[in-house]
Amino acid sequence: MVAACGDQRFIAEAPLIIVACGYNIHYNRGGYMGDMSVLVDVSIAFTHLILAARAEGLGTCWIGSFDNEEVKKMLEIPDDVNVVAAAPLGYPEGEEFAEPSQRKSLTEIVSTGRF
Repeated sequence: MVAACGDQRFIAEAPLIIVACGYNIHYNRGGYMGDMSVLVDVSIAFTHLILAARAEGLGTCWIGSFDNEEVKKMLEIPDDVNVVAAAPLGYPEGEEFAEPSQRKSLTEIVSTGRF
């Protein structure tokens, strides 16, 4: 998987790698997404998985840099299914997670009634 994911070597340190895949459902979300709608559906599910993992003290990282065809070949994923993302998953070594010390205020990241 390391080679198929842009040689990101830390992936090999995880005891488990989750590969999120989806079928093209041919649904035109928002009236413009067309065949890319599968990305929205799988990304929503995968984000929930990553957030749940973090809540349980697991470490993970969304891997978006991968060779779809290579991962499919390696994992024997059918032709009509595509990889959306991957994530190594495991308990981090060393110190426990720490919340970021500097977060932007809501007024810096939220707009009300305008863009």
